[in-house]
Amino acid sequence: MLNKTIADLEPGDVFEPVRYVLTSFMCAVYAHGVEETAECYYSDANPYGRQLRPPTMVHVDKLRLLEANCDEERRIAGMRAEAARIHYEYSAVHHSPAFVGEEIVVSGRITDKYVKRGRRFLAYEIRIETADGRLVTTYDDITLLDYAKVEEAAA
Repeated sequence: MLNKTIADLEPGDVFEPVRYVLTSFMCAVYAHGVEETAECYYSDANPYGRQLRPPTMVHVDKLRLLEANCDEERRIAGMRAEAARIHYEYSAVHHSPAFVGEEIVVSGRITDKYVKRGRRFLAYEIRIETADGRLVTTYDDITLLDYAKVEEAAA
């Protein structure tokens, strides 16, 4: 466990990797939730012959890392935080597909923490790979930690 919340993380912190087996249910429910209608995310009726993981599931992988590494960052489990955070900017590069039944390994590290225009930001990198080492997605994220300006938050 690294820290209590994402706001406590510092540049250089490395997340303990998270491993899970990708299931058909995960893919289908996520695809439905984001209104993705491509059949390849619901069944193996596609050119690959295997059900695929929607590429944007990387956002759930980010939550998995935070939940596993920060005591008070349990958003998947329903925990609420005092401060609102904003998913400010991200860039994902998809290197290869991931298929139902594969074990997924999610790792990452904090790359920067800074104040811009009076607001705190946190930057991190995440890698999604299969258990055999095949790179699936690389992801860079910037999160606005507090909507209120730092001076306002201290008052």
